[in-house]
Amino acid sequence: MYFTKQTIQVGVIIFTFVVGVLLIFGLYKNIKMFPLEVSFLDVGQGDAILINYLHQYQVLIDSGPNGKKVLTELSKVMPFMDNKIEVIIVTHPDRDHFAGFIDVLKKYNVGLILDNGQDFNDEIWQEFQRLIIEKNIKKKVITEGSSMQIVGQNKYEKVSFEFFNPDKIIVDKKEKNDSSIVARMDYGKNSFLFTGDAGFNAEADMIFDKEDLDVDFLKVGHHGSKYSTSNFFLARVMPKWAIISVGQNNYGHPTKEVLGRLQKIGSKILRTDELDTIILQCNINCIIK
Repeated sequence: MYFTKQTIQVGVIIFTFVVGVLLIFGLYKNIKMFPLEVSFLDVGQGDAILINYLHQYQVLIDSGPNGKKVLTELSKVMPFMDNKIEVIIVTHPDRDHFAGFIDVLKKYNVGLILDNGQDFNDEIWQEFQRLIIEKNIKKKVITEGSSMQIVGQNKYEKVSFEFFNPDKIIVDKKEKNDSSIVARMDYGKNSFLFTGDAGFNAEADMIFDKEDLDVDFLKVGHHGSKYSTSNFFLARVMPKWAIISVGQNNYGHPTKEVLGRLQKIGSKILRTDELDTIILQCNINCIIK
């Protein structure tokens, strides 16, 4: 059978159109089934979490220590052709939480940056701050009592954030970990707690302040350090699932102590060093993709 050049070109156009329609239909169906997707990115020894709502609105909490690695993982979970991240949250100025943002800011348009107000005498941190100014990105300091909402297609569909830590604007360069931004996120019946590197002191402070800590999913503090995730804290949080963001070269994280505490309360443990990027797809309930 002989095909002319024109016939082949028409066939390619029709094939491309059909594939495009199928992709769009598949994406639309997936969005309807799972409006919220939470990805705990495998960035090695560090934290990076992408919250993707309706494939239209993204919040990136931390970025890990390596720009190339976080961009690779983001490319797997960001919506196709979407070059904007609406909000990034810098929990605190440790390199394994912010250094990847240098490349994120160079690749993506960022609408707003939230941090804890703490400065850091570090060349990569200063480069990050220079890029924020250069790109004229809005910036806001988060303290206890701050909140944020992402409204969906109607006022009843929304993702809500409440911030429990730090309880004041941080100016002291010491104790970066306990100055971490801690955020509770709620969508429908699903609840999450993102803890950065918050340790015992920050946990005790949140308990003392009677914050609503009871959630389904806990991002375990400080990669499973023995100085985070105390028994008293877990008694308040009681997570069904505990996600640990940790690398192969992990400085002994997660520790036996923390794993034991989580097992004692019956939490199911998910680790990025064992599972790579962990994706939760959420509607009425969340499932592991």
